[in-house]
Amino acid sequence: MKIEIYREAPFVDREREIEFLLDWFNDVPQRLLFIYGPKSSGKTTVIEYVVEKRLLTEKEWWVKGKYWVKYLNLRRKIIASYNSFLEALIVPEEIYKETVETNVKLSLGLISIDSRKIADIYERKRNLFDVLTDGIAKEKDKGKTAILIIDELQKLRDIYINGERELLKEFLNFCVSLTKETHLCHVVILTSNTVFIEKLYSDAKLKKTSVFYKIEHLDKGKVEEWLKEEGFSRDEIKLIWDYLGGCITDILRVFSIRKNGKDLKKFLEEQKWLAYTEIVDYLSRGGFTEEEEKKFEEIAKEILERGYFRYDRDRKEYLPIIEKWAEKEILFYDPLELKVTGNSRIYEKGMELLLERR
Repeated sequence: MKIEIYREAPFVDREREIEFLLDWFNDVPQRLLFIYGPKSSGKTTVIEYVVEKRLLTEKEWWVKGKYWVKYLNLRRKIIASYNSFLEALIVPEEIYKETVETNVKLSLGLISIDSRKIADIYERKRNLFDVLTDGIAKEKDKGKTAILIIDELQKLRDIYINGERELLKEFLNFCVSLTKETHLCHVVILTSNTVFIEKLYSDAKLKKTSVFYKIEHLDKGKVEEWLKEEGFSRDEIKLIWDYLGGCITDILRVFSIRKNGKDLKKFLEEQKWLAYTEIVDYLSRGGFTEEEEKKFEEIAKEILERGYFRYDRDRKEYLPIIEKWAEKEILFYDPLELKVTGNSRIYEKGMELLLERR
């Protein structure tokens, strides 16, 4: 198992995901790529690692490199309107050349456009997506592989252009044009919101023009090997897996606990209690009926007994409940496999405590 340090934290055994992405980027753009998975499963870290360590490794890569990469993380942006989306995406060329290329991370998140064209876009005299397509075509003519990566695209929901056209729908149509229709650019969309993924996967057009790739928490074997290398005992490893599963973010907190000489079991019990109180708080504030609470408990019970809750056509009445808890990122719903689990293992421990107290 390969473990390296990336951004001062362990980057654990992601070779399969890295190779998949590199193969994808070295092929002709033909479909959108949706990367989804539970919260804190490492989706963003994997894609940023691939961009930083595998694609943009040359000096002055924005001039000499093989790849033209734009990575917009909407989690880090306030998107409340079409204009705020424009501000998050584009910048005048002269400002880009003066200030952005000195900051590599910033340059990945903005697309430079002639200031006159930007004015026309704001005034609705030019179509944003036509201008972007022309710009990407110029990069391809230079021999570059164009890659557009959008993290948490669901933030564009409920935003309209001119109060009429849905921005999200327009953007997805633009992405289909870039990939399936013109083969100009790879488009990768990341999200931990599986209700969003479910709606996309149910869309016949998007289903035919997209590939859905899941990045999961680490499996038990990898966690055991990793923690053994870090010097944890067999009993400690068993305890950590039982409470935290393969969630890397949660496991890294255990490293700090051990470093500070704190009691491991006490820490894990505290995390279980916090997960439980989050569930109880949502039950009290979420406006659930008694029947809906009962359905959630049935889902929780099956997850704990079986390892997952199976959703199918005979259980349609559970879908609204699943969606509410998935939006809250307490449940993880995989619409491709029709399975529901806790968004991380600690939430399942919280469910365990909930059922014990009923």
